[in-house]
Amino acid sequence: MKPVLNQHFKSIEFCTYCPKMCRFACPVAEVTGHEADTPWGRQTLMHLVREGHMDFDADVAAAIYRCATCSLCTEYCDHNNKPYEVMLDMRAEAVKEGIEPSEVEEFRQFYSQHNNSYGDNLQARIKTLLPEIYFAKSSQVIFVPSGSHIVHNPSVIQDTFKIFEAMEIDHVSCHVGEVMDTGAHLRELGLMEQYHANAKKLSEALAGYKTIVSGSPTVVYELKVMYPKFGYELTPKIYHVSEFLWPFVRQGRLKVRRRLTQKAIYHDSCRLGRDLGVYDPPRDILREVLAEPPAEFARNREKSECCGGQGAFPWIDQDASIQIAQRRLGEVYESEKRLLVTACPMCERQFRLADEKLDVVDLVSVVARVV
Repeated sequence: MKPVLNQHFKSIEFCTYCPKMCRFACPVAEVTGHEADTPWGRQTLMHLVREGHMDFDADVAAAIYRCATCSLCTEYCDHNNKPYEVMLDMRAEAVKEGIEPSEVEEFRQFYSQHNNSYGDNLQARIKTLLPEIYFAKSSQVIFVPSGSHIVHNPSVIQDTFKIFEAMEIDHVSCHVGEVMDTGAHLRELGLMEQYHANAKKLSEALAGYKTIVSGSPTVVYELKVMYPKFGYELTPKIYHVSEFLWPFVRQGRLKVRRRLTQKAIYHDSCRLGRDLGVYDPPRDILREVLAEPPAEFARNREKSECCGGQGAFPWIDQDASIQIAQRRLGEVYESEKRLLVTACPMCERQFRLADEKLDVVDLVSVVARVV
């Protein structure tokens, strides 16, 4: 455990002795009001454990799970510290020592039972959504659907292939197989043994494809960034669907029947924005299909606020995660009525849970309305 903390010595020390300049940036601390939930609070605990002043016990372990890993604190840090990386590494240590919160063990059992984070047979469900032709194995481009979309908003997947067809992009197949989940939540909760078993199987299933596309920033991030970090090499051409579509849109392949006149506001997801650096393609596509450009949140792009769904945080504290989403929606309520657009199924899910009457829609579904 201590060698792991030593790897993060600089980050831990800088945060411990910092006057909490990023406190207001932490979505968890903002809704709970607890000092222990700030990046400073969690890093100070790690400092005390490293120095031998505290035991790494169940109480300390519980604290390190109260981070949504949204990385917004890093955007406000003059030292570019990444407290969430410390928390993720120490979660794996907590699991090794058997001191993880009960919610983590509950998730482990849930995942073992369903082979995914969503509690359904994703393989069977996806086959009901698309014609058999889209599951051909001969394609060099594979679309990896999000489990969240399959279970909670399957029409987004259908809209995606509707757009492919409308733009004459006929070389994309949809992934279906034994493993339909990247295991991101396993990693985020420190369940590394299961994560590696899952990643090995999925990476083998995707290994032969030259291009991988997904409508989920979490899927893209896991396959593009985290899998290679752990030795699971895939093609470097891994794109969010907005990145994949934009070159075809520039070529004039998107034939818009009539621009959507409804006013919209665009929300940057943490994974797609800060973690993957994808800011312009979704906005550029929206400009092609909306009568007027989408409005922006006061905090957007790199400074965009979290929806509360990152880092498997809803599994740890669903109430707080929904409060985080509600806090983000405050700005939507204050402005004139607008369609809330995001390009992340987790964000869309969180906003729907926060307000079931909210008009929130995936970027792909906005495009599908006008083709």
